[in-house]
Amino acid sequence: MAEPGSTDASSAGAPLSAELGQRVVDVVASTIRQDINLMDAGGMVVASTVPERVGKPHRAARRVLAGGRPVVVTRVVEGVVDRPGINVPLELDGQVAGVVGITGDPRTVEPIAHVVALTMQLLLTQEREHDSANLTRTRTRELVSTLASARSSTPALLDRLRSAGLGSGPWSIAVWADPAPRPDGSAAPPPHAEHTVTVLNDRRLRTDGPCAVVMHGLLWVVAAGGRGIDPGLGGAATRRLVVDGLDDVDDLASWAHDLKALGRLARLLPEAGAGAGVEQLRDAEAAIGVAHLPDRTLRRLARTAARLAPAQRETVRVVARAPSLAAAAAELFVHRNTLLQRVERIRTLTGLDLRRPDHAAVLRSATLAHEATAGDPGA
Repeated sequence: MAEPGSTDASSAGAPLSAELGQRVVDVVASTIRQDINLMDAGGMVVASTVPERVGKPHRAARRVLAGGRPVVVTRVVEGVVDRPGINVPLELDGQVAGVVGITGDPRTVEPIAHVVALTMQLLLTQEREHDSANLTRTRTRELVSTLASARSSTPALLDRLRSAGLGSGPWSIAVWADPAPRPDGSAAPPPHAEHTVTVLNDRRLRTDGPCAVVMHGLLWVVAAGGRGIDPGLGGAATRRLVVDGLDDVDDLASWAHDLKALGRLARLLPEAGAGAGVEQLRDAEAAIGVAHLPDRTLRRLARTAARLAPAQRETVRVVARAPSLAAAAAELFVHRNTLLQRVERIRTLTGLDLRRPDHAAVLRSATLAHEATAGDPGA
């Protein structure tokens, strides 16, 4: 119980919500046959089983708040709304945040008063945490929707970030998906995604921590203040992409827009272990270009790559990103002449020469389109 003198409204934490208080009063009142009043840190009735008492001052409650001890009312006083019963302090977050009053014969209600107060304390704490988590989730959903929209203005982006408690950069953003896409090729959330959202949005752990939400088939996490995001946060066996150190809010929004596009073609998201850092982001940029293509263009490119055998498509991937043919041959563990023969065979099949940068870019997009459509260019 708090010491006398430590129970003023400023020290009682967040004020009791009338809506929340009434929910809890109704729950507790259903288990006992007594009227219950809930008073805030100012001694005003904020919730009651007697509706006409809400909004009125409670003299006994103010005595409880002043002394930090239970107060028993034994008789009705003319001109005072207090009724016989007992009033006990209600503690939240280690401080007296209000008073619980139980109306009735003090000899009857006093034995249950502290149990009722403790029950209400637990219920209020649970409800406040639940409401807080839901609010964080809602704000994160609104943030991701705003970031991923190509039409959002910079002031709107900053407003959403501040609302979610992420107003200061640099920012980080990440998505995770299940390794197996849905039948239409879009992303499915990884296992335990909702549990991850609940844990990250728990503001009892950190008031300035990252925010999370499941949207567009992806687990999203956004962090601020220069805090990086652990790639393993969404699970080990997942597809994922993590982008850290974004100083410009427009860059953050651009990545969100692109990550949403990758969620439409989940096979383009890197799998765990498929590189990291700058190398992974370089590969992701190529995949993002393909993810934004219209479906007809995607299928046309996929048909080009469908003419190639798996080993030839792997050759395209390696050559397109290697600094030289010699480096590509070393990565493929083949002799340079063998690689040249493969390049020539690819040119014969597609009309595109991997040794030309412009042709290599088209071939790389074609192999990504083939991968995105799961090898079914007619899909």
